[in-house]
Amino acid sequence: MTSLRQSMLAYGTQAMAFSLISSSFNFYYVKVFLDIYHIEEKWFQLAQVLFLVWNAINDPLFAYLQESTSNRFTRTRRESILYAAPLFALSYIVPWFSWGSNPVIVGIHLIFTLFFWDTMLTYVGLAASALFTEISQDPDHRLKLVRIGSIGCLFGACSVSILEYTSGSLSNFFGFQIGSICIGAASYLLFRYTGMNGHTQYDREKITSGQESNITHDKSIQNMSYLSLTWQIFKDRNFLSFVIMNFFQIFHTTFMANFMKVMGDELTVSLSINQSLPWIQSFFYGSSRFLPMILIISTTPMIGKVGYYTTIKVSFLWKIGAGILMYMMGRNYPILVLTYMALDSCFANAMFSLFNMPLSDIVDTDMQKHHRSHPISSLVYGNNALVTKPAISLSPMLTVTVLNRFGYQQLNKKLLTVPQVGSLHDTMFLLLCIQPVIIGALQLITWSFYTIRDKKASQVFPSEVENIINT
Repeated sequence: MTSLRQSMLAYGTQAMAFSLISSSFNFYYVKVFLDIYHIEEKWFQLAQVLFLVWNAINDPLFAYLQESTSNRFTRTRRESILYAAPLFALSYIVPWFSWGSNPVIVGIHLIFTLFFWDTMLTYVGLAASALFTEISQDPDHRLKLVRIGSIGCLFGACSVSILEYTSGSLSNFFGFQIGSICIGAASYLLFRYTGMNGHTQYDREKITSGQESNITHDKSIQNMSYLSLTWQIFKDRNFLSFVIMNFFQIFHTTFMANFMKVMGDELTVSLSINQSLPWIQSFFYGSSRFLPMILIISTTPMIGKVGYYTTIKVSFLWKIGAGILMYMMGRNYPILVLTYMALDSCFANAMFSLFNMPLSDIVDTDMQKHHRSHPISSLVYGNNALVTKPAISLSPMLTVTVLNRFGYQQLNKKLLTVPQVGSLHDTMFLLLCIQPVIIGALQLITWSFYTIRDKKASQVFPSEVENIINT
């Protein structure tokens, strides 16, 4: 018989699987296509534009599909993960094997990579997010799920460090390819465990009552159109406040994930002069993946007492203050620049891992407000993605455009003079410092309109929840 403990463990394994492949995919794909495959800017921008459009379509499409159909692939949250897991792992491996050196082929390779990756990321991600919301409505359990998910992500975040080690920071690309295959296979096995054991509270109730053969999530909304359901969701002030704030958060985290290595290698080039020091760069790049999880795990008691609303708000204040301070100190201290980038990425990703809690509260509020028999978790998460996912394309598009205007493409071809390189480095440093300040200020404003601030854990680790995890 399945249990809450088993469902929580299953949620943790999918979090680890997600972290294994998503952290290294986002960290490497831009650099691989720019520096290894030498993709032309026009193809890169075209791929990102098409990717942006697909991003805007597939989330609400798959969300409505998961909520309103009873096919084997959509019957339950766990089965959606189980059957999509092999394709998700394959979508991670596809970008690391070149299709050819022709500019057109490279461009098509990137377009296919982004479409395939995001299709599977969306489908599995929606099911996993809905699983978080529906494992339990108890805020104490959800806070524990955040912690379990962070532990899973902590183990999964090692993928960047593994690939840095096996590839010598991409100098041995064959080693990178072998490492990526191993990581993809490991993620599939973890997703499979979730697909076998990730039951929601509604599933467990039916299993307990002997109705296991009838397990499925409620399909009562199939008589309602997607537009009417979406309108109900978007009329909620809390939802609008959250998704606007989340758009800027994703823009920021995508920027750090895609360009931390690109900019870090350039701004700390003096470290590479002494061949005994390049490991420092790899350490900081890898730490940006596991530090957010350590931060969440260690501060869970504080989050339980203060509440996620205040915790997230404080992170915006830190983002503004740290950006201003780093800009004032300058870029002449390579170790300090690496530390700032690691911490900026750390706080941004740590707060992002809390975002399932406000979204779950929005789902619960929607369920009560509209007297639904079952939460429409996938639709809420899907419409959140409808607004926020374009940031995944806009961030690299805008950044690559700015960098190329200051000669980044010529830098790779060794065509820049020393003054031009200095100008490019100044631009990179400006982006690293000023962008978080602007984004943090906008987030402070939009987050102030969110009003669900009293649904937080009354007790961080109640004995019954602690027993569930420790048994």
